Amino acid sequence: MRNSAGVLGTLVLAGVLATGTTGCSSGDGVDDSGGSAGSGLTRALSTLPASAGDETITYIDVPTARKLYAKDRKQYMVLSGYGIQERTQLGYTGGSLKDGWGFDDKDVDTSLMVGDGSSLLSGKFDTEAVRRAMTKHGYTAAEGDGGVSLRKSGSVAVDVSDTVRVTHRSKSPKLPLTAPDRTPADDKAYTAVSACMGDVYEATFYGKRKQGGGVVLSGIGGRLAGDGTSSEKLCALTSSRNAAERTAKALRKETGPGKAYAGTKVTVGEGDTPLVTMSWKNSRESSHRPMANNQTFTLLHALIR
Repeated sequence: MRNSAGVLGTLVLAGVLATGTTGCSSGDGVDDSGGSAGSGLTRALSTLPASAGDETITYIDVPTARKLYAKDRKQYMVLSGYGIQERTQLGYTGGSLKDGWGFDDKDVDTSLMVGDGSSLLSGKFDTEAVRRAMTKHGYTAAEGDGGVSLRKSGSVAVDVSDTVRVTHRSKSPKLPLTAPDRTPADDKAYTAVSACMGDVYEATFYGKRKQGGGVVLSGIGGRLAGDGTSSEKLCALTSSRNAAERTAKALRKETGPGKAYAGTKVTVGEGDTPLVTMSWKNSRESSHRPMANNQTFTLLHALIR
């Protein structure tokens, strides 16, 4: 068993193997919106270095998150920062994202948070506006590899181009402005879990090096049905059928009477390294909100036991 502290520590930060080797069932009582490895999630994963696959990765489709939060703030309250760390900080301290950082959340299409606080935003950025805003706040600007590098002693490092903005934390992989040769999207485990989750507007992967108990990679993704309702789907790729059965048994302990996920069906897929899945409808309850990571600790404990 691996120590769970690394996984739980990263959670407080507010994407198919070859035929015959994995399985994924949608018979879990929740509408499966389908989706494929060609989804926005996979395209986003293609912007990260392969080393990011060992870390917790959180993905948000920002325009969709913005619409959902405007529609129902209580149910989608965890999405209020849209995965933009500076927006979340300003929610506590006040101020303008545009004035402080030179861009707005409407400039962002997708957000990726990686490991201990690094981030990659994709969209359209006015690099000169970013330069002006950040130098006004004490940053030094220099032409970097494909964009502008902004540095300030004691502060997060920022690189920005016309289409990508990255921040770097020392304990997380360095994120590039241009797509690297090898990415998590090339990893069969990420392909399997991404395809299982389907066409998601938000997702969290619990990095490969942080797993245990026969789980290779796990993730939880949020999906929208045709009627506008949302659901969460957990997908755990396991190393063997025995590991899958053990994982399913542990998850089923969290679906009994009186539990937050009471009545939720846990399914074991086909193949030699099956996917274990469970899905639930989102609601205004704290344990059934999108990206309610603090409430899914019990499920993650079951996965990394």
